[in-house]
Amino acid sequence: METFQSRLTLQEELARRDFAIPIIFISGHADVPDSSRAFRAGAIDYMEKPFDTEVLLKRMKEAIQTDLDTRVYNAEKRKLKKRLNTLTPRKQEVMTLILKGMSNKGAVRQLNVSNRTIDVYRANLMKKMQAEDLAELTIMAMHCGLI
Repeated sequence: METFQSRLTLQEELARRDFAIPIIFISGHADVPDSSRAFRAGAIDYMEKPFDTEVLLKRMKEAIQTDLDTRVYNAEKRKLKKRLNTLTPRKQEVMTLILKGMSNKGAVRQLNVSNRTIDVYRANLMKKMQAEDLAELTIMAMHCGLI
């Protein structure tokens, strides 16, 4: 039982360090507190011996696919954050106002700039973020944690 506890501790430490890997626990001594702890730390499954090999293989395939999907998502998120960091503070401010639903006229009043200036900022930030429209920009902002 001591080695199982150390595996749970290792899993929790990996999760704390944001090192997410798919983990399937297999135990001959399954109990609710241990399985709950494993799932809270991100375990994919918690199987008790004896187990069905086909079920294990299925869960392993699911875990691998989930891990691949997560890695692709995180890579895309890093790209978005990199694009976001290329925006000047003023363009980020304009983007924030736009994402809050403020019209161009409202942004002009709030920032005390011309309508043309807002149009230019908006066009430039859309280009730098590689967003086709406001909906896409909003989704990008959600992925970056801005919304």
